Amino acid sequence: MSRNPDLRVKLGALEFKNPVMTASGTFGYGREFESFVNPNLLGGIVVKGLSLKPMAGNPTPRIAETPGGMLNAIGLANIGIDEFIEKKLPWLRVLDTNVIVNIYGHSIDEYGRLAKAFKGVDGVSALEVNISCPNVEMGGMVFGKDPAASAKVTEAAVRNTDKPVIVKLTPNVTDIRLLARAV
Repeated sequence: MSRNPDLRVKLGALEFKNPVMTASGTFGYGREFESFVNPNLLGGIVVKGLSLKPMAGNPTPRIAETPGGMLNAIGLANIGIDEFIEKKLPWLRVLDTNVIVNIYGHSIDEYGRLAKAFKGVDGVSALEVNISCPNVEMGGMVFGKDPAASAKVTEAAVRNTDKPVIVKLTPNVTDIRLLARAV
């Protein structure tokens, strides 16, 4: 019996050396956690959500402990795609793991522009399209609650990138199968 089992996993065109990945929004841009875990041991790093321009997010306090866990309202704070590509991606590029970039926009056009910004960019294995957050174009509604809107966002991302696209669906729906089929 082998002491080193083969843990490789394929997801579409992507191959991961193992199924352990960080969840978007929980691991920053990766480097923040290198003193706790060797990022090269992970199957992939999904970075904090990125928007076209930097966003400050919500004012503090952003996290509150409750008897049943915690509540958070970070507000999608991020450095924006330009600073990410210039300052964070060089460190991620040298890692021996997949780097998946989470993107979010407030309109279908923004998702297309975000996807296009990563077209041809080395060091990015895939895009994770976040459609579980409110947007401006539809009056603050989550794109991910409407199958037609979900499909349009997905199509805008796929059309504008050369990367595999993963869609982050919202759990706040009655039947997620409708959204999964739409995207």
